[in-house]
Amino acid sequence: MIRHLLKLVWKRKRSSALLTLEILISFLVLFGVGTLAATAILRYRKPLGFDYNNVWVASVSFPQPLMVIDETLPLDQQLQTRRAREAPYRATLDRMMGELRTFPQIESVAASSAPAYSTSEWISGTTFNGHKVQMTRDGVTDGYGELMRIPLLRGRWFGPEDEGANVPPMIVDSDLARNMFGDADPLGQKFSFGEGDDFRIVGITAPFRKRGEFSQDKVQMAFDRVELKGWRGGTPRELVIRVRPGTPAEFEETLTERLHALAPDFQMRIRHMDSMRRSINRIFLAPVIFGFIVSAFLIGMVALGLSGVLWQNVTRRRREIGLRRALGATGTSVHRQILIEVALLSTLAVIIGVLVIAQLPMLGLFQVVTPLAYGVGIGAALATIYALTLLCGLYPSWLAGRVQPAEALHYE
Repeated sequence: MIRHLLKLVWKRKRSSALLTLEILISFLVLFGVGTLAATAILRYRKPLGFDYNNVWVASVSFPQPLMVIDETLPLDQQLQTRRAREAPYRATLDRMMGELRTFPQIESVAASSAPAYSTSEWISGTTFNGHKVQMTRDGVTDGYGELMRIPLLRGRWFGPEDEGANVPPMIVDSDLARNMFGDADPLGQKFSFGEGDDFRIVGITAPFRKRGEFSQDKVQMAFDRVELKGWRGGTPRELVIRVRPGTPAEFEETLTERLHALAPDFQMRIRHMDSMRRSINRIFLAPVIFGFIVSAFLIGMVALGLSGVLWQNVTRRRREIGLRRALGATGTSVHRQILIEVALLSTLAVIIGVLVIAQLPMLGLFQVVTPLAYGVGIGAALATIYALTLLCGLYPSWLAGRVQPAEALHYE
């Protein structure tokens, strides 16, 4: 039976080629959308590694750019010039943080160069133990970990004991620690970025997903300690504030007025971290939503085309179907034959699609998505294609099953 149906499909290969191509393209699009959706869902279910509730972020813009320094000067003179330029800004930030701590509505305050849910990122790379390591960094002041409620797995957070340390401290998350040191104990270990200063690891946190629920796996976060009263660490531009639950939004105006009074030349903008979260999540979800819209239109076009082609085939094949009925075929068997032909067309398209998709892991796909999301994407695409094609074939096959033997004699 299957061999006979394959021969029928092959003899009508010209009329079936376009339909098979449409099914193939739909399968590939559905695989992409399904994989993106599965990746988003799997990432969303993972812990963030911090608490964004009741956290506000005050972004500070300095009146003079810090990074614009005459590069023709010797390196040590460039460093001295930069430190001299940053010193008053650091002192002002320190005063602002001290002033904020006096408000009863505020639980704690810290500073950060690139806090969670911000669009700015600091990416660094180094070679350690013979392999390249890339990490996401953030310069923070003491108390940032407690403010963001980042789970500390081992070691400690930054504190006054780090003042004047010969080797600057650094805190890394468990993903970065595992990548660099494997099963060895990372606490107390030292490493450097190229020919720069060494850093000593003093604490290990849970995986920190800086960009939120849809962050890629293994962000490999590292925190540098910023000394506002010293010179180590970059000058942060974000004040992170944890307010007490129930603090009204009107308090934002009070904060802005107080901060402007301390630094009239600074421009400031206060945002709520839950609002930042919604904005960054929309950026991640936009490709998935766009893919769903495109696939919906494409599936609709394929469904209409498939139904029309099958209906036309049934009309053209009334003599063939009537002869089968005259030879004893039942309406149910004819109905089943049409559905099997549709399933064979879908199978041919799916086989080609699977062969194409199977090449993606060799091109590094698993660096972007997990094998589980890859498998879910294939399964969702297969289920949708077969469900769609069989659904489109139900009515034409039902019409074919109602053809009477006498119609073959009257058909012209």
